[in-house]
Amino acid sequence: MKYFTIFCFLLILSSCKNDDIIDDTPVLELSDAITVYETGAVPNDLILVTPMRSDTTYLINRQGMAVKKWFVDDSPVLMSYLLDNGSVVRTVFTNEDNGITLPGKTGKIQIIDKDNILVWEWVLDNTTQALHHDIAVLPNGNLLASVWETHDSNSSIAQGRNPQTLLENRLVVDKIIEIEPIGFNQANIVWEWNLWDHLIQDFNPSASNFGNVANQPNLMDINVGDGENFSHVNGLDYIMELDQIIVNSRILSEFVIIDHSTTTFQAANSSGGRYGKGGDFLFRWGNPHNFKTGTINDQQLFGQHDATYVGNNSNSIGTFLVFNNLEDGVDFSTIKEIDVNIDGTGLYPNIVGVGNAPSTAIWEYSNEAILSKRTSGCQRLPSGNTLITTTSGLILREINPSGKIIWEYNFENEASNQLMMTTNSFKSRSYPKSYRGIQALNL
Repeated sequence: MKYFTIFCFLLILSSCKNDDIIDDTPVLELSDAITVYETGAVPNDLILVTPMRSDTTYLINRQGMAVKKWFVDDSPVLMSYLLDNGSVVRTVFTNEDNGITLPGKTGKIQIIDKDNILVWEWVLDNTTQALHHDIAVLPNGNLLASVWETHDSNSSIAQGRNPQTLLENRLVVDKIIEIEPIGFNQANIVWEWNLWDHLIQDFNPSASNFGNVANQPNLMDINVGDGENFSHVNGLDYIMELDQIIVNSRILSEFVIIDHSTTTFQAANSSGGRYGKGGDFLFRWGNPHNFKTGTINDQQLFGQHDATYVGNNSNSIGTFLVFNNLEDGVDFSTIKEIDVNIDGTGLYPNIVGVGNAPSTAIWEYSNEAILSKRTSGCQRLPSGNTLITTTSGLILREINPSGKIIWEYNFENEASNQLMMTTNSFKSRSYPKSYRGIQALNL
């Protein structure tokens, strides 16, 4: 009887056709914009995307669908970040010709809450000062913002600038301000750092800042470059655990680190603050030729964007990540990770006489598809993977440490232009679904 029962079971089983078996596995619906999706490797996050000069900011899932939008009519945006209350803060182009018309000038910052209500908007755009490029969000809710400030030819020459390189009869110099948003359209500037206070030169011996440039790399040579905006800061990043700011310069092809723990008075001088150097550079990397150490052959960065601190990530501790737009003599962009020997107190190695320290990156990723001669960015994710925004390449790409593509969003493949995203962002940011700002949206 036992053998008969087994026989009947096998007979029934063999009579079942494959098309009678029901597969309950859900089908993953992907937008046509998703060209790579490696199941099991894609993180549980959402990505904030703001197409350049669009008035809309999108929060998209990894299937390529928008789960949230923020927009204000006639507000062409450069970039945006998600706040921990579900609002977005964005840098906005005023498109006003107030005397400063350099590429990257925005002039306005706005905050839109989770219900798409404009709750704060502040403008700094006049003949002598203008907001530009990036912002960074501080733990106390304040914002760091980059500002251009004009200095006429007389002031510039008094600071030791070579008159032959004053092509526009002025300099437009970078400074960083900390803004406390007030009311609907007001702000308190509670802290300031100005590059103008940290200049050196070896051209005019009668000027007060005359000195040996190579021996004082904690200052910027005012005679580097020959344009009116010789520093052209295009990115900021805040290092919370060290209370430091990364200031990235595309034209100078380097990033510098400054101390945020100073008072405004200390930030204008060379002493004070947690690290004792006031507003002088704590560290710089990318182009030692700027401070006459090494040669032009030692240059590692070329027109780069989005220098960020990786932080306490289990896959890479204390490193910096940067989108290097133009590798020397080649036609592709490279993501570089630089491992700097920072001690436990946040102090950097001595940079006098050593050029770039370290001399090379510890990790790189290059590919023709990510070529972007301007803008773009990169972000290290908790997994150790890297999210890449390539503006000219019109893709968002996530790669693992070995360079394998595990996810990609192609703006040219977007189905029927359903999200109206015909261009890529200046840079995009991933936010885990556990982040307070995502939780606040109640998606």
